[in-house]
Amino acid sequence: MRRWSIAAVAAALMLLSAQPVLATHTRTDAFRNFADLATPRCHNPEGIEADAAGNLYAAGLSGNVCVVSPSGTVTRVITVAAGHALLGELLVPGEGMYVADNNGDFSGGRIVRVNLTTGTVTEISSGFAAPNAIERRNGLLFVSDSFAGAVYTVNPATGAKALWKQDLLLQPDGTPPFGANGLAFDGKGRYLYVANTSTDRILRIAVNPNGSAGDISIFADGAAINARRGTTGALDGADGITFDKSGMLWVSANQANEVQVLSKTGSLIKRFAGSGDDALVFPASPIFVGKTLYVTNLYFGAFGGKLSVLGRDAGARNDAGD
Repeated sequence: MRRWSIAAVAAALMLLSAQPVLATHTRTDAFRNFADLATPRCHNPEGIEADAAGNLYAAGLSGNVCVVSPSGTVTRVITVAAGHALLGELLVPGEGMYVADNNGDFSGGRIVRVNLTTGTVTEISSGFAAPNAIERRNGLLFVSDSFAGAVYTVNPATGAKALWKQDLLLQPDGTPPFGANGLAFDGKGRYLYVANTSTDRILRIAVNPNGSAGDISIFADGAAINARRGTTGALDGADGITFDKSGMLWVSANQANEVQVLSKTGSLIKRFAGSGDDALVFPASPIFVGKTLYVTNLYFGAFGGKLSVLGRDAGARNDAGD
């Protein structure tokens, strides 16, 4: 396993742009600012989840989970671990919020569960190199480990951890130095899609009938897309991913400062960004709430960060595929 120091991670990821002034959201083909999280308690948001009432939960390098109302106001701050780097989240009704909790120097991490009523934090499983995204299938948590180049399963009841898939395609091999990152199952659970941030790829792992991992393949490759279309920035820094109801895969491309959309065959069919004060800055994790897409902006500047919003109706107006 290739290990990275916090200095190397910070040097690779640091963005020196200034924090923009937030603007009022109107439905458009471009992202707009939604909530200002550039505060000592909510800065550098990475993970995002939503509850049934439309409240958003943003976890970040503050070590806190910040609750944002549907109107864009921070209503509560839940402390998970001061000085830690919180990455992916998964909200499971009746159980709580599962969070990938990394040491502040990225020297290791764990999966914790947060009781959203009491704020109580319980460690579920440890021994990860850099836990990142979290998904759930058949009662198990699926956790990407960005430094190990692997996906693990975790039994949330017992904490038992098992290696599900490890492969060279999941390893970090570039900048930013994070391998396996965003996770998303397709609608029928036949494949687990995995973003490799460092190689600008989306990978696809077959799920065998017994739940074990099958073959891994390249679903979309940023360099290949750029070569075919004569473009730049395709899947550059592929981070968090999510499917929409039509089966299109939405990818936070943190180095392109865009959210990009892939067809069912892996073609790049749309690229969304924002301009001026509304520009995306290291978009990390996307989530749909109804027909609206929200994304965290991680920044990596001192106390930077915001949530951005995109009206989902824009997804109907796609560019030609690659």
